[in-house]
Amino acid sequence: METVLLVLLALLVLAIAIVLFKYLVVGAGSLFRWASEQGFIGAAVYFACWIFLFPFMLAACVIVGAMVSRSD
Repeated sequence: METVLLVLLALLVLAIAIVLFKYLVVGAGSLFRWASEQGFIGAAVYFACWIFLFPFMLAACVIVGAMVSRSD
């Protein structure tokens, strides 16, 4: 019985991870598109933020990706 519960829990965690990764990719693309509209400086700042502010960019991309995905 424990094994079945652990397998179900693992499948649930995997499903959540896939959705979060989708939001991450959509959000990163959306933020990169917005930064590129600002020119080279915007794209440079975008990549600098990924290097120096990694946890914040990760959270921001997931949040933006969720908002963009929900609005479609």
